[in-house]
Amino acid sequence: MSEWGPLAGIRVLAMTHAWLGTFCTELMALNGAEVIQVESRRRPDAWRGGYDGIYAGAVPPTPGLRPWNVRSLYNAANLNKQGITLDISQPEGREIFLHLASISDVVAENFSPRVMRNLGISYEDLTQVKPDLVMISLSAYGGSGPWRDRLGIGGTLEPSSGMSALLGYPGGPPLNSGQMLPDPVGGYYGFAAVVTALRHRERTGEGQHIDLSMQEANHTLIGDASLEYALTGNVRGPMGNRHTTFAPHGVYAARGHEQWVALAAETEEQWRALCEVARRPEWAADGRFADRASRKANEDELDALIGGWLAGQDRDDVVAALTVHGLPVAPVLDGDEVAADAVFRERGVIEPVTHPEAGTWPQAGIPYHYSRTPIQVTRPAPMLGEHSAEVFERYCGVTPERYAELEEKVITGGGPPPEWEPAPQVQS
Repeated sequence: MSEWGPLAGIRVLAMTHAWLGTFCTELMALNGAEVIQVESRRRPDAWRGGYDGIYAGAVPPTPGLRPWNVRSLYNAANLNKQGITLDISQPEGREIFLHLASISDVVAENFSPRVMRNLGISYEDLTQVKPDLVMISLSAYGGSGPWRDRLGIGGTLEPSSGMSALLGYPGGPPLNSGQMLPDPVGGYYGFAAVVTALRHRERTGEGQHIDLSMQEANHTLIGDASLEYALTGNVRGPMGNRHTTFAPHGVYAARGHEQWVALAAETEEQWRALCEVARRPEWAADGRFADRASRKANEDELDALIGGWLAGQDRDDVVAALTVHGLPVAPVLDGDEVAADAVFRERGVIEPVTHPEAGTWPQAGIPYHYSRTPIQVTRPAPMLGEHSAEVFERYCGVTPERYAELEEKVITGGGPPPEWEPAPQVQS
């Protein structure tokens, strides 16, 4: 158990995988909970890339490196966790799982609703061993309703939540963000729900089952458009980077290759400041741009003028100049720039994390600070089955000899099961 963070003393048994559930439980781990991540040797987390996975990103193929332990996707979403392997479909594995559940505060899973029930470890089953358990089930469409058994990922949830209908450009087709945004959104909602349930249990002694639908969680992000339709019947379409009521509001190309500036002016003071920095007093004097409504009505012409000016400006210089004058403005950063950003580094959001096989790489950690409670990144994401023997001995009394038996039966252990064979190599 950790001795720091607001969730110190809380133990979480996590049957989560990919991004939605692992991010939700990573937030718990980053806040001091002891999170034990459960995988199976026959079905490791999909974000490990499989046993035939290629090396991820810039991780070098050093001797002894196993590709399933160095996948950047997995290692970014499982900080501060312990990792075990456990085949719950076998009676001995299920027995160990139930014991771990009996001494845990939270069980988290993000399978489709039928999976836990079929394994015999549904909420009703688990409350037989832990009556005040808080369990969270994170799924695409929730545990009830006509779509309950449909599978989904972030890329399919953007359309079904309504988000894609608002992404894109006027007159064009709906688009996805390209970032699987619904996963972290659902993860944050799930984390907040678990913390609320733990607070409820602290007050009443009652546990509960949280049924989170990723579709519903993400629908809240377009609540204004949904309410607009409910009240007026108007179906809002994609607007590009524009705003519903004020202008300018967009992303403009600066000088150089793929250099972009996100810029807005919400008030008359900000509009005048933009004209001043751009040295374009004629914009301020132009009747087409006299007030917010006029600028919105003549947005095409306004964007053309601002775009023409910014095309000759250095991205970072113009952002600095506009920031001094109080405008909402920022450079559009690529992944490498985000990792190196001075603000993120100084705030501790991006920090180097050393993994025993992948090496030291910048990772996104904790984007907030508490006034009295320290939170920190204390360990890298676990290698497959890294902590199985330790956890089983500590909490289940499993001796090294007994662990070897479980490993022989492929109930636990690390790495591919005996029947696994490498995929044939394609000759070029």
